[in-house]
Amino acid sequence: MKKSAGGIGFVILIVALVIVLLLSARAWNSILPVAKDALRPGAGAVSDHGQSGAGEAIRSGGLPNLKQMDQNTDQHIQQIKDTAKGQD
Repeated sequence: MKKSAGGIGFVILIVALVIVLLLSARAWNSILPVAKDALRPGAGAVSDHGQSGAGEAIRSGGLPNLKQMDQNTDQHIQQIKDTAKGQD
């Protein structure tokens, strides 16, 4: 028997590829302005999120005091445990 429908599969593959490429181009164009703004100098600055001590130490070229960070972590863990006890 002779294969007579071999070209149809290839055409469907090409059509599917074109659709995927069009959708990805639309998605790319929709995020392009955001990406351009992110690449501006100074646009990538991240706020300290309440951890101003760590941010200042890093910006000044030093590292934060690890013992102080360990104490802060221990205090936070204790606060969580105290809160969990109250919920039981």
